[in-house]
Amino acid sequence: MPDAATARKIIHIDMDCFFAAVEEREHPELRGNPVAVGGHAEHRGVLATCNYEARRFGLHSAMPTRTALQKCPDLILRPVNMALYKQASQKIFDIFRRYTDTIEPLSLDEAYLDVTGLGSATLIARDIKKSIHEEEGLIASAGVAPNKFLAKVASDWDKPDGLFVITPDTIESFVKPLPVKRIHGVGKVTEGRLKELGITTCGELQEAPLDLLESHFGRFGQDLYNYARGIDDRPVKTRR
Repeated sequence: MPDAATARKIIHIDMDCFFAAVEEREHPELRGNPVAVGGHAEHRGVLATCNYEARRFGLHSAMPTRTALQKCPDLILRPVNMALYKQASQKIFDIFRRYTDTIEPLSLDEAYLDVTGLGSATLIARDIKKSIHEEEGLIASAGVAPNKFLAKVASDWDKPDGLFVITPDTIESFVKPLPVKRIHGVGKVTEGRLKELGITTCGELQEAPLDLLESHFGRFGQDLYNYARGIDDRPVKTRR
């Protein structure tokens, strides 16, 4: 495990229900109602995202709109307005750049920031969240950790409006009980194959030999071996 002296400081920012949140900001009358952004049912549309009120009905992104309306007849469906979301995203990334130029965008509403050597990553993450809320009227969740894998897990740990921190000395205690489905890249198929091997947590995954994992999962076996131990050496890659 990395020690405090050498550990990188990575922040993963993930906007909460981004498209739906932007729609609610632009149309305050939507607040408190189940809202989704997506295509129309008659055109075989799917949901791009939905707010937490809609999620209480079991709705989620990529769900067919027809199914969503069956589950939630009162759902307010907004058409995708990508120009509006890109404009909001640009302003959020402008806030990121006040703190660091080492930014790896994953999508319009998600990014890694490397703030190693720039002071307290926790305070920076808190300040970013505050600025996004005060200036853009939107909510972000943040994860702070010594690497990208753990930072991404952390940002999803306490949604919405979360800020979760994994320090170098808590990595081992954090990852051991972590369900393998929390590992990025482990979908239902991989989760099922791991379960067949008697593996449901990262602690159990730590007991699996590397050659066994590679025989079942190819090159991803090495990633599983590392992630189970909280190891991730990938740098934050800046790109335009």
